[in-house]
Amino acid sequence: MKELGKKTRIILIISIVICILAFGMALMVGKYSITLPNFIDCVFTNKPGFETQESIIRNLRLPRTIMAALVGIGLSLSGLLYQEIFQNRLTSPDLLGVSTGASVGAAIAILFGLSSVFISIFAFSMGILTVFITLIIAKLFKNGSSMTLILSGIIVGGFMSALLSLVKYFADPTTTLATISYWLMGSFENSKMENIWFILPVVCVCCIFLLFISWKINIVALGREEAQSKGVNYKLYRLLIIGISTLLTALSVAFCGTISWVGLVIPHIVRQLVGRNTKHTIPLCMSFGAGFMIVVDILSRTFTNAEIPLSAITGFIGTIIFVAILIGNRKEIVNDHN
Repeated sequence: MKELGKKTRIILIISIVICILAFGMALMVGKYSITLPNFIDCVFTNKPGFETQESIIRNLRLPRTIMAALVGIGLSLSGLLYQEIFQNRLTSPDLLGVSTGASVGAAIAILFGLSSVFISIFAFSMGILTVFITLIIAKLFKNGSSMTLILSGIIVGGFMSALLSLVKYFADPTTTLATISYWLMGSFENSKMENIWFILPVVCVCCIFLLFISWKINIVALGREEAQSKGVNYKLYRLLIIGISTLLTALSVAFCGTISWVGLVIPHIVRQLVGRNTKHTIPLCMSFGAGFMIVVDILSRTFTNAEIPLSAITGFIGTIIFVAILIGNRKEIVNDHN
């Protein structure tokens, strides 16, 4: 905390407080609203007569709210890392095709009528496999440039999109196709504590490790020559950072479906506030990403009787925020272009 600047510390503390407040609100609001006094009695005093409220909080809202926070952290960090490593602010977590590959795995599992556990397993496995294929194709060019890796990701992502269309073509249009389409739009509806115990330690370990090597990420983001001149193993750390980003994205998609814009918008907001130093942006992406996804989850299940898909909300909010950022930086963009 001492290594962070005063401005970053203040923003981080404020964002954490907002995240905690949003977390508490998420446990209270929904189709069955719980008042603040009842919430306090249920959670902190253990008074009798609140069994229904306790069951709703413990079995339904707590798992999905924790999942929302973890997914927000994972996608935000993935987007930040990809944007830094590939030196491209328009890069998103799906750059190397991981989200599309995971979608194919989930669609195949749904097509064969497998349970939610196998849907997650298939999605995660295909997401990781897709990135391996991307890396293998990039290695065939033998030049090791970031552009080659990006182009390989576009190629593999395009192939996976075609494969996903093929799977949807064979799906029953009255039942299975609707399930696939809904899953692809993202939802925390099926979040359970068993899933939390799997994803929580992975996200925590990744976050701690990224904070520990944040100064090396700064150096790797400067390029191969700069990293080598400072004694940093560029290939090793770039591959390691890509691997962590891929793991976080694949986990998020495997458990909750495809959620757009989070990994693109949150890093931009954070950089607008504290600059590009990853010592500052990594912790802020964690708090901003968690808070943002908790708020999105609240919105998805409170406006209508049926849950609104997450990507519909993140897309709507994300485009507004992104346009605002572009308008705010229009002079800088024009100067860079010139």
